[in-house]
Amino acid sequence: MVGPHGRARIDSRRPEALAVCDRCGFLYNHSDLQWQYQWTGTRLQNLMRLVCQDCLDIPQEQIRSIILPPDPLPILNPRSEQYTAEVISYMYTATNKVMTQMNGTVMIREIRITPNPEAPGTGYLDP
Repeated sequence: MVGPHGRARIDSRRPEALAVCDRCGFLYNHSDLQWQYQWTGTRLQNLMRLVCQDCLDIPQEQIRSIILPPDPLPILNPRSEQYTAEVISYMYTATNKVMTQMNGTVMIREIRITPNPEAPGTGYLDP
């Protein structure tokens, strides 16, 4: 008794092995199935899935890693222009004052917190 052969070709003079597509599950000749590949980094990786021509996916280029060219070689003894740089440092103290040092001068500023008018007990919305 001959069972269903799916999409496989059966030839009694030249018998071929049959295999099932890993994606759709139809029965094909093993020689008609192909390995599925996908980009992993900079090279194609075999996913170890035998699939038919209808189920075969083209490897997605968007997954492929971008290879950046190397940086240019630096020049010897560069002469860059000397710019003045302002360095601002903030030091917080426990008395709500901020000491700012700018160009060697120390400035002290007091931090004031604006009260929330909707908070209870502030007197803003009390009847």
